Amino acid sequence: MPRLIVIEGHEGQRRQLEEQLVALEAEGWPLAGKFEASVLDGGWRALFERAGARGLFAERQTLVAEGCEALGPFPDALGDLLEADGAEAVLLATFAGDTKKVFSKGVMALRRIAFLRAGPTVPPWKRRDWLLSLARERGAKLAPDAAALLGESIESQEELRGELAKLHLYAGDREITVKDVRALSFDEGGRALLTFLDGVCQAKPRDVAHALKYLRQAPLLPILTSLCNRLRPALLMAAFPRSQDAALKAIGMGSGKDYALRMARGALSAFGPEGLRRFMLEALRLSFLEKTSRSEGWPGFELALWDMMSGRRD
Repeated sequence: MPRLIVIEGHEGQRRQLEEQLVALEAEGWPLAGKFEASVLDGGWRALFERAGARGLFAERQTLVAEGCEALGPFPDALGDLLEADGAEAVLLATFAGDTKKVFSKGVMALRRIAFLRAGPTVPPWKRRDWLLSLARERGAKLAPDAAALLGESIESQEELRGELAKLHLYAGDREITVKDVRALSFDEGGRALLTFLDGVCQAKPRDVAHALKYLRQAPLLPILTSLCNRLRPALLMAAFPRSQDAALKAIGMGSGKDYALRMARGALSAFGPEGLRRFMLEALRLSFLEKTSRSEGWPGFELALWDMMSGRRD
């Protein structure tokens, strides 16, 4: 009887599926076939029968059944037929969502099913360290400031994994730098966003105005969020002037030449504590309104932005 591995529906499902196939192939369970579970007439029992129907020369095999929510609830009677690591057949079953209503408490109590679920969400202030750890696991050399730039610019953790893999392939054994990230990880819109964020922090109104011509074509909320993420360390330093290092450490930021920290210090120097506080409060208000029918859109955002930049310190 088969070994069952369940992959629930989430952003990283395809990656987890491919990783499992590679691992099983290496362990001696080659892929024998993929199919949609909806084509099976007979539900889970039919799936088990297919797993048991091996070819003449195949001692071990892996089958991938996609969309297994179509099979309905898992029969309790099949729970006793599940095997552990030594099974001759492995079933990889993917689902569109979670499996809370598929497997009964009795089947779950047997602990014979391996579940692959979504990993924990990494908050923005921990993405740099998460990326550095991920890079070490993959044998890649990633500069801390490059990790900070990636982490603040890309929300999706799966997209971040993909970008890291691409950058590692490009850089090889050398360190992945900020220059690499800027060159390879952003399209025209991404580069315009970086120009905008850097322009604000470095108090360069021409760069900001130039980038805004492009960014106005995009939804406001992601741009507003990106700017707030970039200015958050500066706001912390303004709020705790006598213990800035401790405040930065609390959100996982380093010191010295860290890219995000350099930008934050530039913003604090340019606009001062009060200028930053006023803008961040206004950004909070605008973010709330964006999610209602009273959105002020780009005009409201630009008014708050230019108000902060026009009052900057020289």
